[in-house]
Amino acid sequence: METSPLKRKLSTGHPLGGSDLPSYNRKTGAAYLTSVSNLVTTFKHERFVLENPVGATLIVGPLEDTIYSDDEVNGWGKFYLPQTVNMRVVGVVEGTLCPCDQLVLMTCEDKNIYAYNGEELHLVASSLDELFSDGIEFPASKTFYKGEAFKDMTKEDWAEVRKGPVGRKLDKDHQKWVKANKSRILKNLRLGRDKQRCHQQLGGGPLDDNMLRTLSTHQSAYTV
Repeated sequence: METSPLKRKLSTGHPLGGSDLPSYNRKTGAAYLTSVSNLVTTFKHERFVLENPVGATLIVGPLEDTIYSDDEVNGWGKFYLPQTVNMRVVGVVEGTLCPCDQLVLMTCEDKNIYAYNGEELHLVASSLDELFSDGIEFPASKTFYKGEAFKDMTKEDWAEVRKGPVGRKLDKDHQKWVKANKSRILKNLRLGRDKQRCHQQLGGGPLDDNMLRTLSTHQSAYTV
């Protein structure tokens, strides 16, 4: 079977241009994301030498080829960017100076290319066209941290978020954390009350919150 020109370029590391990706450049929204998924499926495990950084290689692949889960990808689209988006993994990049376990590339409805280094999202290219023709900017001049999506939100905005899927996930994560740490939290509260009662019985005044936390922490170190 004859290999397509696009696949030959990917396999040999030749730069791609907008003419090689016409259908992806024209589509928007959900149609664009579907096209990206099809692209990844078609060229899964193909290695493409990036123009930048020097020595970097893109290995095309889906989420399943990364160390991350569906929930984590879902979080990349909800907790970092100003607007909620749906991320699609494009592949992983090897040969950069990134100290992380895996530098994952993804795109969303805005068609930008983002890289996740284990802590932040980096805006590394403005499109698939730029990714394949010019490579990526990493580390990027524009980055997003987890929670940045909420930095300018008002109380009214938060009320709306709590009603939606993001708010429900935050509540679920909080409840999970409380459940996992319930015994330790209750133990520290009891230790704090005991220390305060003992202090007052010896003639001292009420202890402030900082002192209670310090006493509870020190006591916990010996009772774990």
